[in-house]
Amino acid sequence: MIPVSLYGVSIESVERFYEELPDLVSGMHDDNHYTDLLFKIPDEFHIQHISMIDQWCENTPFAWPEDVVQEVTMALRTVAYPDVGLLEHLLTLDGVDCIRLSNWMHFLKNVYPIYSKKACETLDRLNLPTPFKPNDIASYGLYVQRLEGLKLHAPAKGLPEIGLPRSRVLQIGLERFE
Repeated sequence: MIPVSLYGVSIESVERFYEELPDLVSGMHDDNHYTDLLFKIPDEFHIQHISMIDQWCENTPFAWPEDVVQEVTMALRTVAYPDVGLLEHLLTLDGVDCIRLSNWMHFLKNVYPIYSKKACETLDRLNLPTPFKPNDIASYGLYVQRLEGLKLHAPAKGLPEIGLPRSRVLQIGLERFE
């Protein structure tokens, strides 16, 4: 049965995606820079983890006053997958958009996908309209729902077991799928 988040999907295209996915992501386990960071961040969140993630993304680090640090910390600790609504107020901070938030959430929670224009374009081609609007939390929320639907609908051989978060496997696969 197809999840609601995949309503209208091109069945033929998504089945071809699952068939090709293992080959599309076959070299992912060799990304040492990514995996080092993924396993360096423990389950207990500390604000210093944001700096580590931003360094991986090559983003300029933040220098926030204590009240902003507390606000960011509270939001990132409180949000629960697949919800992203509690993160919306963080978009008011200079330099913070859904791409940056998605990187933080991906490394901190290991289930959120990294927001990607190429992945959204592929979802569109699969007949799953998914706008890429970096300053719109609802667009990122839809993206999260789409990838969750792909995880739920994946056949047994569709998601390769390579020791990385399934959201990352799907994101990279979508970016590489022609």
